[in-house]
Amino acid sequence: MKQFIKSRNASLSMVVAVLLGIILMQSEISYTITFGRLDQLISPFLRGALPVTGLVVRSLLLLTIIGMWILNRKRLLFKTIIFVNGLLTLGLVMNLTSLADVLRGITSHEVEILLTDVVLLATSNILIFSIWYWIIDPPGVEENPRDNTPWDFLFPQRADAFPHYENWMPRYTDYLFLAFTSSFAFSPTDTLPLTRRAKILMMIQASISLITITGIASSAISILAGGQ
Repeated sequence: MKQFIKSRNASLSMVVAVLLGIILMQSEISYTITFGRLDQLISPFLRGALPVTGLVVRSLLLLTIIGMWILNRKRLLFKTIIFVNGLLTLGLVMNLTSLADVLRGITSHEVEILLTDVVLLATSNILIFSIWYWIIDPPGVEENPRDNTPWDFLFPQRADAFPHYENWMPRYTDYLFLAFTSSFAFSPTDTLPLTRRAKILMMIQASISLITITGIASSAISILAGGQ
């Protein structure tokens, strides 16, 4: 079993596990909005944009990813990860819009479930963009050095010759940390974006985080405080 997992690339396996987690989190948010206690508070248009088929599609994507990981189809799995993460990014924006729409009619009785969805939304934001950062930046899925490919991010280990870090290469956990710090700082911290696509992705992530944390969450807490 240990050899089975090891042959499938540690970072790639972590990304697969993270994708599965994101799919489950987004399914929970969509269920809350479409069928749960927040259903009556959302506009008919947005309720129609989150049909039952969304849950079915997520289930099929989940099974596809697991199947290709088991079969060790790395290149095909990598392309599927790009496609699925794109769909999850769209789902993130839809859930963000839906939760913002809920705020117009919410009372203190529904705030608790809204705040739970906000936590899931903020966590999904971090995980989705950590995968985007891992996708665009070398060394990529094979984790082999690509000296002729420009970096998208300037990690501290790349910026200077630190002892014992001469052959250092980023792994998925480095991009997870990058996405985590960017989400709460709303800006780069110790790692700088070098390319335009990296800057655009960080701008989108920071914008979603700003709306989620300072907009939806703070408004919900204010409603809760006012209701008490």
